Amino acid sequence: MSNTPSVPVVSFGDRRRSSPDSSGASEVSPWELLRGIWARKELVGISFGSFMALAILWLATVTPTYTVETRVLLSPRTGEISSFDTENQPTMPDAETLQSEIQLLTSRPLLVRLVTDLRLDREPEFNPSLRDGARAQILSLIGVRGSALDEGEIADNVLSKLNVYQKGTSRVIAINFTSTSPRMAALVANRLAELYIASQIEQKKSVNSEATKWLGQQIEQLRQKVQTSEAAVEAFRSQSGLFLTNGSTVPQQQLTDINAQLTLAEAARAEAEAKLQNARSLIASGNSVNSAAAVLQSPLIQNLRQQEVALRAQIAQMSETLLPSHPKMLEAQANLADLDRQIEKEVNKIVQGLENESLVASARVASVRKSLIQLQARMGTLNQDEVQLRSLERDAATNRSLLESFLKRYEEANARAEADASAANARIVSRAQEPSEPTFPKTGAVLTLAVIAGLLFSLILSFLLEAFARGFRTAEQVERATGMPFLGLIPELESGPRANPAGDVMREPFGLYAEAIRGLQGSVLTARIGDRRAKTVLVTSAHMDEGKTSTAASLARVLAMGGYKTILVDADMRAPAVHLALGMPPQAGLSELLTGQASFAHVIRQDYGSYAHVMQAGGPLPNPTAALASAQMAWVLKALEQTYDFVIIDSPAAMAAADVQVLVKLTDLSILVVRWASTGRRVVARVLKMLSAVSGRRVGILLTRVNLRRYRRYSDTVIEEYPARPLRTAQS
Repeated sequence: MSNTPSVPVVSFGDRRRSSPDSSGASEVSPWELLRGIWARKELVGISFGSFMALAILWLATVTPTYTVETRVLLSPRTGEISSFDTENQPTMPDAETLQSEIQLLTSRPLLVRLVTDLRLDREPEFNPSLRDGARAQILSLIGVRGSALDEGEIADNVLSKLNVYQKGTSRVIAINFTSTSPRMAALVANRLAELYIASQIEQKKSVNSEATKWLGQQIEQLRQKVQTSEAAVEAFRSQSGLFLTNGSTVPQQQLTDINAQLTLAEAARAEAEAKLQNARSLIASGNSVNSAAAVLQSPLIQNLRQQEVALRAQIAQMSETLLPSHPKMLEAQANLADLDRQIEKEVNKIVQGLENESLVASARVASVRKSLIQLQARMGTLNQDEVQLRSLERDAATNRSLLESFLKRYEEANARAEADASAANARIVSRAQEPSEPTFPKTGAVLTLAVIAGLLFSLILSFLLEAFARGFRTAEQVERATGMPFLGLIPELESGPRANPAGDVMREPFGLYAEAIRGLQGSVLTARIGDRRAKTVLVTSAHMDEGKTSTAASLARVLAMGGYKTILVDADMRAPAVHLALGMPPQAGLSELLTGQASFAHVIRQDYGSYAHVMQAGGPLPNPTAALASAQMAWVLKALEQTYDFVIIDSPAAMAAADVQVLVKLTDLSILVVRWASTGRRVVARVLKMLSAVSGRRVGILLTRVNLRRYRRYSDTVIEEYPARPLRTAQS
């Protein structure tokens, strides 16, 4: 088991609070931020007024400028003389073309031409060397000349005031120019567009001139080439004998004719051989050759056959009445035999004729083939010549085709140069006009923007100051951030030689300060340590100059005025100040009592302004912390508790000395005095953590030196003066 004694629970009535939020001291509610911004309304007004003053001053000193716009449309001219007979429509400029034209509009040569044309080098706006006229004249009188700018540098100054861009997705280019003179702004923008269009026309003329010149030179050269190539063709044709007739050379026509003759001869020979072969086949087979086609087609044979048929018919008729030996029958048979011999003789003649025809056809084929072979042998040489001839003819045809093409282009170039001498692929669709009002600054817009920006700046500044504020401003902030009970707030008294908080309690017992101390008195009276009332009260702070000593002195006097036996003990042996707060001279006190150099009777004094008793700190000690932690100190406090109703102890600052950690263990109640809107929240949290680690949660928070006028802007829970009857009337 632990030997650490349990700490009694301190009760401040209904002022107990839960543990601080998880966000700690850094949490700030939106409503508090708004109240904080409203509390800084003077800062908001000053910031806003300063912002507006700067805006008005800027408007009064800034040089107004005028911005104008000239619009140029990029579009190939339709219906021009040079393109009226073309089938295809002109190609519209694409995005790359538009960007290229924009670069041309802002190019150095065009701007230099603009400077020269408008004599902008004589304008101080574009030539800084002319701006200080008086100084330049004085220097010129003594022979000193300023450094003059060249046209390129002036063109750069013009470019800095020029803005050329594409209007949306259209083919329109906007030329914006800004100048301090409305006339100069419109003049420069319009003239730049005119020079741009003029440069397009000049470029077209230059291109057409160069094209016609080059085409003329090429045409002369091609004419000579055509004459040379055609003369070479005719000379070679005469040399090789390759004359043309009906579209081909003579050897080619001869070869074609011989091929036709050879075909006919071979066909005739084949026919004769076929007929002869048929006849021979009939003879070899023992059949009558009379059935051969050549025999049947012979008129003589046909006549003899008719006679034979008629004679046989006669013999057949006579055989019916005559015997075979009858002379008529014999004569008829003799005639029939004679006809057969004639027919056979004619058949043999036909067969012999077929053989002769076959021989003649074969001889003709051989003769034609021989002629063909001879001609083919000659054509071998002629073909080589013809190949060379065709090559010469192709060269001549190519040269002539080029000549005709160049002649046509030459005529078109001349026609285009004459017809489109003043045509360009751009035109001005909107000219700049002299503005009547400056485009910059816009007074209304600037003032409106200044109002908005000023308000935003002021509000943001107030917001940042409030969000990152160090100290506590309201009771809600204290309770939410620390989790400790809030004991009240003490107003700040007016500064001056008579400013004495403890004395103010006596001078104005019903004033705001006295009522605030009475509120603290109520918290002390209602505090309980278990079942008994708290008697020893420790008053401390995180830093010096937070009002702990004046608070302790004022609390002691108020308790004494209420009829309670009260003693104020100054335990700050490093920088004692209780005697200063009460207007008493320094005397022996607690240090002498702890060291045994004096008794209670020698160190306890009567307060000059009340019934309270006072024990000053006394002389300095080498180790005040050890003295306060001694058993003698515990005995002193025990003796004082038995004698007095309340013992009020003023201690050193918690962040300056460790004495507070010793004293907080010896007292019933601890009051942490926090200077309003000054002491950092993290510092307060650190002190509370340190005190709670020593004696548990026995600390109440008191805000001191509160500016009530500003506090009312943060919260409605503020003490107010309450009319009271004079003290004399109350006693009567």
